[in-house]
Amino acid sequence: MPRSFLVTFIKSGKTVEVAENEGVLGAGLQAGVTLAFDCRKGRCKTCMVRVDGIIDQSEAWLISNEELADGYALICVGKPRSDLRVHA
Repeated sequence: MPRSFLVTFIKSGKTVEVAENEGVLGAGLQAGVTLAFDCRKGRCKTCMVRVDGIIDQSEAWLISNEELADGYALICVGKPRSDLRVHA
């Protein structure tokens, strides 16, 4: 059974429980959070936002090591590995 983590979307103030095998974007949209996105494949950067916490970016195609180091993530393919605070 997958673990789950609490993901808080800062602008809306909503917190949702997201399984470790679930995308952060999809969980936010399902909870009614308004989020920017386009390709949903980690290739366009439309969904790129700052994230506090540990988020799996192994499926992200178009994000640099510098952006990752600055705390940015592509939430369309990002999966939580800890509780998260998403600056969106």
